[in-house]
Amino acid sequence: MFDHATFDFLGALSAGQDKAWFESNRPLYEARLLGPMRHLVRVVGDRLVKLDAKFETTPLVNKTLTRLNRDMRFAKGGSPYKDHMLALFYRQGRKKQDPQLFVGLQPAEAWVGLYVGPHLLADGAPIRGVIEHNPEKLLDAARRAGVGAPDGNLLATCERYGEVKTVLAGRDAADFARGPHLVAMRRVPAEEIVRAGDGFVADCADRLEALFPLWAVYAG
Repeated sequence: MFDHATFDFLGALSAGQDKAWFESNRPLYEARLLGPMRHLVRVVGDRLVKLDAKFETTPLVNKTLTRLNRDMRFAKGGSPYKDHMLALFYRQGRKKQDPQLFVGLQPAEAWVGLYVGPHLLADGAPIRGVIEHNPEKLLDAARRAGVGAPDGNLLATCERYGEVKTVLAGRDAADFARGPHLVAMRRVPAEEIVRAGDGFVADCADRLEALFPLWAVYAG
């Protein structure tokens, strides 16, 4: 389960660390971050494959889990490590094409929700046809997913994955085609996650299952 050590580890990475520090803390990484994330992928994946058997649910880095290592070609002079890890759920072989259900562990919180990339918001994307011909289908899926509800999912545009730029009400179908990137997600504070124990993983499974109909609208 995720505990205070998980978030302390991510917090230390956000301060910038080198390879020697990471290797000395590898047991902590494996026990308090990687291990619990693999467990989360198994639990959530078991639920999602009942909705679509093609979901990728292999609990491995570079499959459902993102790497901590940065590509230093694009981060020259910065830390070689990211301070967050994501579990991403998409159909097998369609990581770049699909919308993604996700859980992202950050230094002080988790993000749990749906991510939609620019290509899925562009002219000709399935969402555009739904907005034009069947907006109630879209708005009903959003309501069932708790978009805009208390303790539900905020709908927001972002410049990059999950980094909120503009919060949207989600009452107008056109809100669901705003960009350049779009998320419907809940932020969960670290203390809430630690208190919940394995209940946090079960809650993630519930929330991503509720978001599946909205995921399916974007997936076409």
